[in-house]
Amino acid sequence: MHSLPQNGLNSKSLGEIFFDILKNKADHTKIAMIDKVTKKQLNYAELLDQSLKVAEELKALGVANGDFVGIVSGNRPEFFVPVLACFFIGATIHPINSIYLLRELKSAFANSKPKIIFTTDESLKKVQDLQADTDYIENIINFDRNYLSIVQERSGLIEEEIVSNCDSDSAVILSSSGTSGLPKSVVLTQGNIKCSFNYLKYPYITVNYDDVIVGMMPYFHVLGFLVGISNIYSLSLMVTLQKFQPNHYCEIIEEFNVTSLQIVPSIGVFLAKHPMVKKYDFSTVKDIVCGAAPLGAEVQSILEKRFNCKVRQMYGMTETCGVISLVPMGEESKIGSVGKRFPWVDIKIIDIDTKEEMAQGGIGEMCVKTAQNMKGYLNMEEETKSMYLEDGYLRTGDIGFVDENGEIFIVDRLKELIKYKGFQVSPSELEDILNSHEYIVESGVVGLPDERAGELPMAFVVKRDNVDLSEEAVKEFLAGKLR
Repeated sequence: MHSLPQNGLNSKSLGEIFFDILKNKADHTKIAMIDKVTKKQLNYAELLDQSLKVAEELKALGVANGDFVGIVSGNRPEFFVPVLACFFIGATIHPINSIYLLRELKSAFANSKPKIIFTTDESLKKVQDLQADTDYIENIINFDRNYLSIVQERSGLIEEEIVSNCDSDSAVILSSSGTSGLPKSVVLTQGNIKCSFNYLKYPYITVNYDDVIVGMMPYFHVLGFLVGISNIYSLSLMVTLQKFQPNHYCEIIEEFNVTSLQIVPSIGVFLAKHPMVKKYDFSTVKDIVCGAAPLGAEVQSILEKRFNCKVRQMYGMTETCGVISLVPMGEESKIGSVGKRFPWVDIKIIDIDTKEEMAQGGIGEMCVKTAQNMKGYLNMEEETKSMYLEDGYLRTGDIGFVDENGEIFIVDRLKELIKYKGFQVSPSELEDILNSHEYIVESGVVGLPDERAGELPMAFVVKRDNVDLSEEAVKEFLAGKLR
């Protein structure tokens, strides 16, 4: 495996790293995070102070190195306070989607069994019901209630109490479906997170001191979590949104002169096609980075023309602690490419059926070997083992190929391919074509069981308001593109 770049962090724990940044390098009066809607904010002095106080509280409640702490909350300025607090004391943070129902929360926390859960007024009832229905939750800390007394009354953890280097220890649990099945708890270590710092800087996902980040991607998701961490690491400003609201999203970009956008394909479709976007001044945007799923070539082309800037696609997954390939800043790439592998990442493509490594250009399953690879799925030894090949490569479940220039292209997900008369049909390819139609906002293609063909592609289409678009017109459009 290719060696990692030396970043001077190898001898420090995440707690030591972030304490040093916040204590010795930050402008303590600078705003770290502000909520777009409520206007609530934390400056860097408050972020450090509250994180140390929460760390002290967690220790007093019996949370120690190796214990788990949950978060059931939407994006908000205080979200990363318990994250940092856990880094300081060596506990593992486990954020969960706050819109989950009780049974989903119970399933999500079944393996980690957090002693403490941070939540909000909005989710408090569900978390209380979860506590009543289980035997592991000892305390609930509500950001809107008793959290406030903690940050008012505690004096704070002292520097000498911060845990030292522990790269193999778990740092965060994030949810992923893996290559199949229900969501699994992915264990990412302190070493994994430290490794991610290598791509959270130039020429990859560049976040600098003067930058403003739109904190819209969910913080419980690997991309949202790591972008939030990079905001603190770079001492920049993050403007938080609880959920995607088109007008608020556009207002943030214009008001704060945002220069770089980190998006997912659904936001890319919005930016490329929604007429609302034309009402705002987005001239400061010089870079767009898209991840989480493949962005269709048609949408990418429209975006680049509309914003007059490069759209850089990246590739990764929760199990690889985020990104493993990206088009570097200033480099040219083919439309649809997710760039080249990072220097410290090894990639090979294997045949879907035989599992043999394929020659360059062959389409098969992407497999990855890197120091970013997860520790495993929490308390799921067999499922973890099934993710790895005998030579240590992690199976991604994604279908793709590497061209003669080393550029990576993702075709589809292994578990989503439609089998038509023995042929493998890519839903994302059909979706890309459908989304290029001027009257189509978004589409989804699935396989419909068919006795003769095996499966037939079936599309669900969302059309623009106040336009006429018939099923026959969509079929004719698609047929014309597939000839």
